[in-house]
Amino acid sequence: MTKPSVAIVTDSIADIPTDQVEELNITVVPAILIIEGQTYVDGEEISREEFYQRMPTFSEPATTAIPSSMAFDERYRRLLDSGYERILSIHVASQLSGMINAASQAAQAYDDRVRIFDSKSLTLGLGFQVLEAAEASLRGESLDSILEIVRSARERVRLVALIDTLEYLKRSGRISWLRASLGDLLQMKLLVSVLDGEVVRLGITRTHKKGIVQLLSHVKSWGSLERLAVLHSGIPEKASAFVDKVRHLTSNPPLIVDVTTLIGTHVGPKAIGLAGLCK
Repeated sequence: MTKPSVAIVTDSIADIPTDQVEELNITVVPAILIIEGQTYVDGEEISREEFYQRMPTFSEPATTAIPSSMAFDERYRRLLDSGYERILSIHVASQLSGMINAASQAAQAYDDRVRIFDSKSLTLGLGFQVLEAAEASLRGESLDSILEIVRSARERVRLVALIDTLEYLKRSGRISWLRASLGDLLQMKLLVSVLDGEVVRLGITRTHKKGIVQLLSHVKSWGSLERLAVLHSGIPEKASAFVDKVRHLTSNPPLIVDVTTLIGTHVGPKAIGLAGLCK
């Protein structure tokens, strides 16, 4: 088989399962996690399961950091030296992270050989765009053709989540409309979506059960799906059970993904959500 001419790069916030990363030759640049003053590379040194178990006991909130532009430069140079002609680097929404800034800074050294693409999403909302790009690359598509495919996927991805507690989102300060929320609101369950790179409030409820009903209502409105993933932060049993409620929405087996600690840092444990790629 002829080697693809376009390499696909993303960041670890894409939440793509390791087996698919390897199968589709995707290059992943890991983000940085800081726990009680100690730095970890996302996906290494601490498992997601351990992170979510320990999270409520941290003496200070975990924080996140983006990799340096040098980390991107090293990947780009290695890929081009290995024979790829072009690189498409697809990343978490620029409104939610500085990841694209670091990638763009590194890309400047390579002129038009490296293209940066803003997914305007995160976790599998980003990951599904990357998977579409990687599959197109393996088919031998040109960079321009892959970009059209990814732009189409960006318009068709959907992402919704039920946040168990607002405590971690409020601490992060990333959601401007949440900063004024006080008192009992912290005990509520929040339903959110990511639209055009922004976190949008869809609803709020006092019980998890009612939140799940709202979650399912939104997902059913998406219609038939090409891809589907159940996302969770440290509740694998509930996520597995939830699959039975949504598997009929797609002909492909849904993924079950324990979201990266970089997202978990902001949403906290016990969140559950869905990412879909509409047909």
